[in-house]
Amino acid sequence: MQIFKHILFFILALLVCEGIAAGASAWSFLESSLASFEQIKNLSDQRARDTIGAISKSSEGKLSKDRLEDLNFAFTRLVKVTSGDKEGFIISEISLTDDSGVVLASSNEDYVSGPRAKRKPEPKFLSTNYTAAHHLRKWQIGTPILLGDKNTFQNDKLMQIVSPYFPEISEPSVLLSMAVYHPEKLERVASLHMKYERGNFAHFVKIQTELFWWTLQNNAIIALICALILGFAHLLIKSVRTSFTQDGRYIAEHLSAPPLWEKVDFAQTQGPIRWRENTPSPSYQSQNAAPVSQSHVPATPVVSAPSTAQAVNREKAEIIDAIYLG
Repeated sequence: MQIFKHILFFILALLVCEGIAAGASAWSFLESSLASFEQIKNLSDQRARDTIGAISKSSEGKLSKDRLEDLNFAFTRLVKVTSGDKEGFIISEISLTDDSGVVLASSNEDYVSGPRAKRKPEPKFLSTNYTAAHHLRKWQIGTPILLGDKNTFQNDKLMQIVSPYFPEISEPSVLLSMAVYHPEKLERVASLHMKYERGNFAHFVKIQTELFWWTLQNNAIIALICALILGFAHLLIKSVRTSFTQDGRYIAEHLSAPPLWEKVDFAQTQGPIRWRENTPSPSYQSQNAAPVSQSHVPATPVVSAPSTAQAVNREKAEIIDAIYLG
C-alpha cells in the first residue's frame, strides 16, 4: 500500500510540474513573440520613413516633364531591389501624384502608360487615406496606415493558428505618405505615397515556434527532475515518520510477514501449524476436552501405574484366601 501511495504521489507531482513547465513555456513564447513583433514593426516603419524621406528630397528637383521618366525608373528599380529583402521589408508601389489625383510618376506602369496630358485622376488617390498627405508640412512624414488587405493564409495552418494573437499579420500592406515641396518656394507641389510590407512575418512565426519547442523541451526535463526530487523527499519523510516516535525514539521494525508456504514434518508435530518468529509456540488441548477451572476441581493424589497393579493383585489374593477358608 505504501508503494502505491509513493507511485501516486510521484505521478501527481510529475503532472503538476509538467503543467507548470508547459504554461511557463507558452507564456514566455507569447511575451517574446509580442515583443519581437513590435520590434519588427517599428524597425520596418522607421526604415520606411527613412526611405520615403530620401525619395521626397530627391524628387523635389525632378518634377519637370522631361525628368519624370527618371523618377519612374528610380521607383521601379527600388521596388525590384526590395522584393528580395531578407528581412521582409518589401516596397510594392511608389507613386507621385498631384492634388487632383493625376499620377505624375509611379512604379506601376499602368498609371504612367499614357502621356501626362491625357492621364485622368485615379479614384484610389482621391480617397481619405491618400488625401491626408495634402495637409502635411515640409519634411513631415505621415502616420503608417493599414490598407485593410486581408491575408487568409489558406495554405499555412500555423499562420492561421497564430494570426488571432497578431491581428496585424493578416494585414501586411501599409501606406506611408509625405508631401513634396518646391525646392525654392515654400509650397507643396505633389504628394508621395509608398505602399510596403512591414516584414516577413511567416519567417518570424517559424523562428518563434522553433524557439518555443526548444524552451518547452528544456522546461519538461527540469520539471521531471523536480518531480523526482519531490518523490524522493516524500519517500524519505514517510520513512522517517514511521521509524521514530514523536519524542524521537526509534521504533523497531515490524516482524516480517509469514511465508506463503512452509515445509513441516507432521510425524513430529502435533496440531495445526502457526508460524511465529521468536515466540514460543502455544500449547493445544484436545478438541473434545472442555476447559475446566482449576479452582472447582478437588486435588487428588497422583498414583503411579505399578502401585495400582499391586493393589489389584492384593485384593485378588485376599478373595482367593477367603474362598479356601470358606
